[in-house]
Amino acid sequence: MKPLPILLLTFTLCAWRGSSMNMKEAIASKVVAVEVSGANWDSMPTTLRSGFSPKMEMTVSNLSAQPVQLDLDPGYMLEAAEPGYQAMLLSQVIDFKLKPNEKQRNYVYAMCTELHKSGPNSSLKYHVGSKASPALMQMAMYIASKKYLVHAAQEAVWSISDDMPIPSITDGDKHIQDDLQKQAASIKKVNLADLQKEYDRRKGAQLIECNGGRLDRNIPFNIPDSAMVSVGYYDYSGQLLKPIMKNTMLMQGKHSVRYDPFPVALAGKRYTVRMVKDGNVYREYNFRQ
Repeated sequence: MKPLPILLLTFTLCAWRGSSMNMKEAIASKVVAVEVSGANWDSMPTTLRSGFSPKMEMTVSNLSAQPVQLDLDPGYMLEAAEPGYQAMLLSQVIDFKLKPNEKQRNYVYAMCTELHKSGPNSSLKYHVGSKASPALMQMAMYIASKKYLVHAAQEAVWSISDDMPIPSITDGDKHIQDDLQKQAASIKKVNLADLQKEYDRRKGAQLIECNGGRLDRNIPFNIPDSAMVSVGYYDYSGQLLKPIMKNTMLMQGKHSVRYDPFPVALAGKRYTVRMVKDGNVYREYNFRQ
């Protein structure tokens, strides 16, 4: 079978709006069929792996004998088919232009909505859900309009969806950092200066507690057959920082891996705890000290 072309979706907010059909309406009327999954890291082009990489893939099939143009605005939710996985917030404009009976597979930028819940993997199926809350919709539209492909944008979403402290939104570019903090504060209708003072006051005590080793967590999972499993701390470019469990063959059954979410060696850093099963990312949790 000839492989499907993989394209990086555009971010132009006005593209094709004149004659486009809303993707949700096209799905409901069976003009198109849409499949969504977590992005496959192994097949992703190297150019997209650096920085904040796309988290999702979307395959759209034109079921009609006519050309179809589709759009979907930022702020729609991508809902997981299986329980226990978080919904993803679409953070870009989706535009598809399909010939009759054509199929396209594209990378999609989307943000996690729960800070410590497992994110998408390539074997997990999703579907296009409803629009997010007005606050999340506003943040998603802002991120798309600014073309912020940075982890600070993810943190800004968490500040709305999961009450992550707004002053903890950070980026190497201070303009982006300040801009996202101000936008989050505006959406939540809070005083940023007051939040910063309270955050600074509590930060030291929180770091002492976290780095004192009193916090730990488990990654529970089930293996229907034997599998090779690795767990480790990774930076946001996908580089392994510190292994927790190296390639280990586990037999069928229920398992659990315990880990320290705030190791002293990673103090002051942003990182993920990632479980890889048979070469594919199975679970991933984001942290920042």
